[in-house]
Amino acid sequence: MYFPAGWPKRVSLALPGESASIRHICCDAVKILVAAVGDDFLGIWYASPLIPIAYFRRSADSMRQYGPNQLVVWKPDSRQLALLTAAGALLLYQLDFDANGSGILLQVDPPAASLKRDSAELFIKENIPRLSLREVCSVTLGSVITAVCCISLSELLLATQSCELLRLQWGQLELAESEEELPALSAIKLRKIPFYVQQQPQQAPARNVPPLGRDSFVASLEYSPFIGGCAAVFSDRRAAFLVASHLKFDTDNMHGFWVPDVEDASVCSVNHKFRLLAYGQESSAVHVYAIDDATGGLEFSHRLMLTENVLPGSLGAVNELKWSPDGCVLAVSWTNGGLSLWSTFGALLMSTLSWDFGLNVDLLRQNPLKLRRLEWSTEGYQLFMLTQKPSPQEGQDQQDKDLSNVLQLQFVKSVLTMNPCMTGNQHILLQGDDCLYLNQGNNLERTYAGSQATFPSSGAGADQAGDDDVLEIKQSPHTGSILTESKYWTVLQLPLNYAATNWPIRYAAIDSDGLHLAVAGRTGLAHYSLLNRRWKLFGNESQEKDFVVSGGLLWWQGFVVMGCYSLLDRTDELRCYPAECKLDNQFGHKLQVRAPVISLNSFRHQLIVLTADGIVSLFNMTKKSAYVLEIDCAYELDVKSICIHPACIVSLTVTNLRNELKPQGQQPAGAEQAETIIVNVCGRILMIQRDSCEQVPNTLLATCLASCVEVFWLSHSLERCAMRDCLWLYSGAHGMRVWLPILPPGRERREGEQGAGAQRLHSFMSKRIMLGFPLKLYPLVVLFDNVIVLGVENESTLYASEQGAHFSLPFAVMERKSQIYLHKVLRQLIKRNLGYSAWEIAQSCRSLPYFPHALELLLHEVLEEEATSKQPIPDAQLPSVLDFIREFPVYLETIVQCARKTEIALWPYLFSMAGKPKELFQLCLQSEQLDTAASYLIILQNLEPSVVSKQYATMLLDIALQQRKWELAKDLIRFLKAIDPNEIDSPRSSMVVNVKIAPPPQVNTQQQVNQNADAFNMVLGPIARERSFSTTVTTNLPKDKQAATPGAAPATETGSAGAPTVVRRRSTKQRETFCIDLILQRHARQLLQNHKLMDLGHMCAYLDFHLVTWLSQEAERAAKLDDFAGALQTLHAELELPSPFPPPGKDDFSQLRGSHRQAGGAGSSQTSESGYFSLATPNGAATQSPQLQPSIKEEEELQEPSSLPVLKTRSGSQLSFDNFRYRRLYSLPASEDDLAVDPLPEKLSIKLRYLLQLFIEANCTDFSLVLSILLQDAASISRIVNGIIRSESVLTCRRTEMALKQLSQSTFEHSGSLYRGFVLTLQPHVYLLEQYIQSLGDIVCASPRDVSTSSDPSGDSGTGLHGLEEEEGDFVPNRTAQQANGNQWTVSDMRPSHQRLTRHASLESNGNVPMASGSSAHSTPTQRQLPRQNSREREGCRVM
Repeated sequence: MYFPAGWPKRVSLALPGESASIRHICCDAVKILVAAVGDDFLGIWYASPLIPIAYFRRSADSMRQYGPNQLVVWKPDSRQLALLTAAGALLLYQLDFDANGSGILLQVDPPAASLKRDSAELFIKENIPRLSLREVCSVTLGSVITAVCCISLSELLLATQSCELLRLQWGQLELAESEEELPALSAIKLRKIPFYVQQQPQQAPARNVPPLGRDSFVASLEYSPFIGGCAAVFSDRRAAFLVASHLKFDTDNMHGFWVPDVEDASVCSVNHKFRLLAYGQESSAVHVYAIDDATGGLEFSHRLMLTENVLPGSLGAVNELKWSPDGCVLAVSWTNGGLSLWSTFGALLMSTLSWDFGLNVDLLRQNPLKLRRLEWSTEGYQLFMLTQKPSPQEGQDQQDKDLSNVLQLQFVKSVLTMNPCMTGNQHILLQGDDCLYLNQGNNLERTYAGSQATFPSSGAGADQAGDDDVLEIKQSPHTGSILTESKYWTVLQLPLNYAATNWPIRYAAIDSDGLHLAVAGRTGLAHYSLLNRRWKLFGNESQEKDFVVSGGLLWWQGFVVMGCYSLLDRTDELRCYPAECKLDNQFGHKLQVRAPVISLNSFRHQLIVLTADGIVSLFNMTKKSAYVLEIDCAYELDVKSICIHPACIVSLTVTNLRNELKPQGQQPAGAEQAETIIVNVCGRILMIQRDSCEQVPNTLLATCLASCVEVFWLSHSLERCAMRDCLWLYSGAHGMRVWLPILPPGRERREGEQGAGAQRLHSFMSKRIMLGFPLKLYPLVVLFDNVIVLGVENESTLYASEQGAHFSLPFAVMERKSQIYLHKVLRQLIKRNLGYSAWEIAQSCRSLPYFPHALELLLHEVLEEEATSKQPIPDAQLPSVLDFIREFPVYLETIVQCARKTEIALWPYLFSMAGKPKELFQLCLQSEQLDTAASYLIILQNLEPSVVSKQYATMLLDIALQQRKWELAKDLIRFLKAIDPNEIDSPRSSMVVNVKIAPPPQVNTQQQVNQNADAFNMVLGPIARERSFSTTVTTNLPKDKQAATPGAAPATETGSAGAPTVVRRRSTKQRETFCIDLILQRHARQLLQNHKLMDLGHMCAYLDFHLVTWLSQEAERAAKLDDFAGALQTLHAELELPSPFPPPGKDDFSQLRGSHRQAGGAGSSQTSESGYFSLATPNGAATQSPQLQPSIKEEEELQEPSSLPVLKTRSGSQLSFDNFRYRRLYSLPASEDDLAVDPLPEKLSIKLRYLLQLFIEANCTDFSLVLSILLQDAASISRIVNGIIRSESVLTCRRTEMALKQLSQSTFEHSGSLYRGFVLTLQPHVYLLEQYIQSLGDIVCASPRDVSTSSDPSGDSGTGLHGLEEEEGDFVPNRTAQQANGNQWTVSDMRPSHQRLTRHASLESNGNVPMASGSSAHSTPTQRQLPRQNSREREGCRVM
């Protein structure tokens, strides 16, 4: 409820120019004036701004006679103060107001123009009154006064050292001049009144014997009119509750109750609103008691004890207790230092002992926050703390002694403290004295959720980028941000025009959509719109000053509704103002009520109002237009019979929730109307229901549902959730409770809906149940749709201070926290055998993204509790929880995630119920949950031998490769490589047997370390995995068995030198790696045979698979293609490209006839001198084909004036072809449709070119050709054909020729083929291969002798299988230099004779280029340019 913010400020409340220590601080009834008491002075301060108003210093004679000041008490009307001195005297002071009404501040600007204030913000608009302080009289009694408290507007209660209570009037103090003239209204002798223990009156003799000792007296006293008595602590450390039977305090009408179990009380405090009594003890604990209405005695409520970050006994005694003005928070301090804040019923909100004070501060010896007194300021926004002055020997510096001992800590609090009707919204709203803190759950995360970034692309195809070109930065569900912890707050500062005269904020409200805020201060109203970020104030300031908001503030359909008191008319009213209009009374709606409004709330179109006369009124609200709202009273209900005073009603609401869940068919006609009133009276939840035959609910039929409740919520806004009609209660230290309906089974529910409710089975069973579960945070918002509780926790940050300072107070910050409560509710229902209701609730929450996590938390809590229990559990809950989780498809994932986050010692108990890990692994494979199966490998590795985990990991790796789970496959390979080869056959020793299954083995220690593995297993048992680091091969058999075993080989083999032979682990590791490589190679072979080249590329990238090396081995096996057209078709299907060979149209004859006409008039393709081909356009201009766009630079380098594609043979002869002959034989039409080929997407083209480079490097010509055709890269095909010819392999040349012919035939058979234009450019290569193969055949047949006897080394310049690599320059080293002497053999020299080429092989040339007859050093310019060009192309591929 309350959370500190910022640094604790050190303020000085001493006389101006002095540094005296303050002994006590007390605020008046309205918390506007602050009285600070020193040893010899009394000062009056204004609360905000904190400035002094009046001082009074006592004389030296008064100090000698009465002693120093101790404490001060205000009169309720703030006109007088009573000051208690150390000698037991009472000094009375009068506070006089200035009749002129002028303020204490006179704001005058200096004459200099540069120093004048131009802004209104620099002026203090608060009219601080001018006061004067004077001493009226001093009162001394025959006995020393020990305690003073005010019990009414005119009466004062004094406790004396003679164990008496004197009731006096304020007016009598100033008239009395001596003790004899001071007539007390009543004198209560505490030794003569009866005391009871545990609400049972003592026996008759005990009444005559007073329980108090002779020297006992009241040391601490506090009165509350709502409990009708006082909380008292006696000097002998006994605690009591003094109560009178009527308002006359006298000995005959009073009795007391001894507080049970409190024998060392030190201080006491009373909560008026909740009627609680808190007693601090010297044992650092605080006991809180409630009033039992039946007996009037005390009833134990809860105990406050700080256990975290505290050593036992280090806190000391409790020296101060202070309830906040609204009764929602209790501040506790200890003698040894420390401050803590607790909620009404015991939830810890804040503790300074967990703050970070730095390394130089010892909180045990010298706590900086060693406090003596506490006092809450206006509305509880500030807490004044008086620190203890260090003793002279402790003070190290004079400057530290001069520091003020008053600290002021700023607080912000939840709107629920003053405005409990805000439980219906889903936003955390905190209010400070002049600002609001708003956290809407996903305000920061919503800014970045779902962001996307696209790759920058240019050129053709950039607009056709698919989903692969989009990078997901963050994509979280809408409710995912609610689970995150956030320190981001939207701080809304009040406008200065309103805050200057209406400080502080009293009420704040936010609408259900989180778009409008409203605040109410001392007077008036202001509201804020989050859409346009603007405040709306009253245009007429007098209207703002005419009313005071009281009782509450809420939003309803664009109207702000409030209860207020009109200062102008002196009437209590209900007011409504529309949000869209300006704030003015002409747009508002007023409704006069009979008494001041205490609380209000709304439900749908109904408004419930509680007034100070104990009447609850229900109004119907009707929205006539956007600016008009009508309010009509439906009925009134007197609730004075259920509460001591209407002020004790903490909150109330109206709802249609009923105690018995009726079927829909039996609901009355007016079921939509609210029929139940729920009231929180002093922490007790009362339900007042309206009968179907009655118009008004009857308070005599009120039902108490729960006690110790601070806040409650109703989930009636849900529609399709099993928890829609629930009542949620928070009870502080008792945790969270939910009152939910028990859903009948489906068959019974259907019968009830059909009107057969009288025949329902088990109608005697309860319709509702109350479930309780603990929470780790204080709930401020309950999100019913998301089954999440939101709250705020306090943290501290220590900022760097100056180097000489040894202490710096930390900075307090707030952080939003969240907690899932679904698993808590499910566990309670399963425990009570209400599995069907639990299943219904879980079914309604299955769509939540964190639903599996909730099931995991459910399983984890039950497992931790039962597996670690030392007592036998006859009714174990774990089997029921596992059966419940089996109903959902996330069962396997939940089991393994829970196991991985749990200690290994608990695994046997878990898997004994859930099933064996092997079986669960097989179920994961059957359901294709591969990631979950991978998680089970960790379980198998620790519970089974390594050979089992290796076997299952290998199986999973094979499946992951088949399903293209590359990331998973990468992790599995790393997992397999991490398995120790020495543990493959060793039994697993880390399997821990739970104590519930078998007793733990007895372990005997030895003095010397035993190298036997069994000894280590016995000692390290549950945790250790045996890992042998020995490099020698030993056996696990004992030595005696080794000697007795016949024919057993020795443990080590001894060589010739007598040293043992070391068996390295590397060989085993190599075998493991070899097995993994075999799996990868087998899968890669399947991908290659199925033409899944993209998957092969992903596999190479993710798994670090050496693709080039493997392809080199598979060049003559899996890398061969029999059907090139089919391979191209398969690649198009894999890449989701249009079919390269679409089916022919209906009229094939007309298309064929049209093609003949085009053949007669179309121009033939042209061949450039560089070897690339350009197609003639209809206008005669040579246009570069689109497939040559990526190779523009290559073409520029290859262009020479007189170069043609030249091929060299062993004899140095050059082979070319007749350009005219080619055009005459192979010319085909090139239409515009052939040229209009859509290029591939840029990203896909980069991938394919990279694969093409790998296949070329591995000498896989078949797939290189297919990829080059797919990319329409004529340059690559030219290099491939040249490399094939230089390989001197007739079979390869024929395969290539047949492949190109097959592709050409398939292309021309399908008139709509995508590659029709590109295939035209491939015909020269087909012609070249035909001529080359034909020439080889003629030479081999004509001169077999020359072929076999040729040995001229000068012509061997381009042979071998790697002619392509040799051509590109940087693939493989050139072998020409090695073969210059003729003494070395190449791969081609060892081939069969029908595949070899000799230096005598030559073809008829066209005479354009002279033949090189001497050596291979003579070559054409084109050949000299090829190595450079190809090397640059390879660098380009690497960049891509």
